[in-house]
Amino acid sequence: MIIGKKYRNCLENALNKHNISLICSPDNIYSDERLSGHIDLIMTHMGKNRIYAAEFLHDSELIHKLSDRGFKFEFEFIANPVNKHYPNDAVMNVCIIGDCVICNLKSADKRLIEGRKIIRCNQGYTKCSVLVVNENSLITSDKMIADKSAHNGLEVLLIDDSFVRLDGFNKGFIGGASFKISKNKIAFTGRISDKNSEMLIERFLIERGISAVYLTDEEIFDIGSAMPIIEEA
Repeated sequence: MIIGKKYRNCLENALNKHNISLICSPDNIYSDERLSGHIDLIMTHMGKNRIYAAEFLHDSELIHKLSDRGFKFEFEFIANPVNKHYPNDAVMNVCIIGDCVICNLKSADKRLIEGRKIIRCNQGYTKCSVLVVNENSLITSDKMIADKSAHNGLEVLLIDDSFVRLDGFNKGFIGGASFKISKNKIAFTGRISDKNSEMLIERFLIERGISAVYLTDEEIFDIGSAMPIIEEA
């Protein structure tokens, strides 16, 4: 699994207990410092062995480590943002779910959405805003994403994710604070303080055969998600 290096110390031991090894991405100097460890701003896994990555990663230790470990990914590189401000930093922050992609067409790089059914929204940080549960269902706090996803046949749980911490901001997003660690487990970076939201989320997951894993006892925090790259089955 790939994760921003600034989050390694707080999550590596917890993930190791689930037999997950980490490869860390370097800080993103083309983003706001507060978001520099967010993998969902610099890489998008398109499925199978295809990965889009920011140009500054082209000759990075991350790419070399993946190659050295025998991962045969096909990388395509996208130009670094012209500045650090939103929405320029969100060109790769699209949410792929099944054969659909949820995105803001004004910010998303067109190469990431080709060949998929497009669900348009106003949110540029789409991947941050959505926790993909499976190919047919998701959790989000964005009303437009929820409504348009449901209209396109997806099963949706709309929540208030004001309990998600993101240092330097008023709040983070549920999609940035959680990620799948196996077919039937979703990991959350910490505990959900809002018990009603916790109950709704856990029920939604259980109904789909998925259990929640809480990696730390801290208040749940946004890390820009994490990118699973290979799983032994």
